[in-house]
Amino acid sequence: MEECKKRGPGRPTDKRKDTILRLRIDTETHDRLNAYAKKKKLSMSQIVREIINKMIEEDEQENKHH
Repeated sequence: MEECKKRGPGRPTDKRKDTILRLRIDTETHDRLNAYAKKKKLSMSQIVREIINKMIEEDEQENKHH
């Protein structure tokens, strides 16, 4: 089992992340997300936030054109 390491305070940010979202995903999706996060050198949480924001922005843009 991987040893737990104490993590630092993380990256400085202007937006406080004080809301926790729990979600269930299958192992394959988790593994893919983890590999992608490592490749991009970002946390899985940051990747999920970016994906959510991108999807919402794309939806807003589509709705402006209709």
